Amino acid sequence: MLAECGVKYVRIRVWHNPYNANGNGYGGGNNDLETAKTIGQWVTNAGMKAFIDFHYSDFWADPAKYRVPKAWEGMDIDTKANAVYEYTVESLKKLKNAKVDVGMVQVGNETNGAICGEKIWMNIYKIMSSGSKAVREVFPEALVAVHFANPEKAGSYADYAKKLNYYNLDYDVFASSYYPFWHGTLENLTNVLNHVADTYGKKVMVAETA
Repeated sequence: MLAECGVKYVRIRVWHNPYNANGNGYGGGNNDLETAKTIGQWVTNAGMKAFIDFHYSDFWADPAKYRVPKAWEGMDIDTKANAVYEYTVESLKKLKNAKVDVGMVQVGNETNGAICGEKIWMNIYKIMSSGSKAVREVFPEALVAVHFANPEKAGSYADYAKKLNYYNLDYDVFASSYYPFWHGTLENLTNVLNHVADTYGKKVMVAETA
């Protein structure tokens, strides 16, 4: 139905290990890689592309929480960045072997100044860059997306885009959440995304809404 309506991509969140020590899922769909692979095959078989959203967390990552996966707790930044790279490569290769048509990959979810337990921009860049490098290797034709929230906060998107440009992050799409009840007007959303597109030559999009 979605494909017939003209939908081109389906966004699929991926959590690292959304299960507790007893093997019970945390909920929210328990979206591990196997779940993503199943959904991705449905998407591909319907003629659409998969948009893989790595949270780099065991459960929801958003502006209020950026928990590092249990398996990566206590790692220094370089070790963690390498773990992100290896995990992303391995995950994407499994999707590729399952014949999932991956057209876009998001490195981090609503990363408003933090990702995977890191809150310093140099470290944020290292995590994102590791994810981006993995995408380029496994799916070189896929778009690499970064994702932020709260476009209503004056200057925030301009600041994020400026920092990503300063660190020379390799990405294609600057994505935003947009929940109108919290996130201001469509006019403001358009203005802040246009600024990123015009200043840095990036694609822009709304990745989440309601």
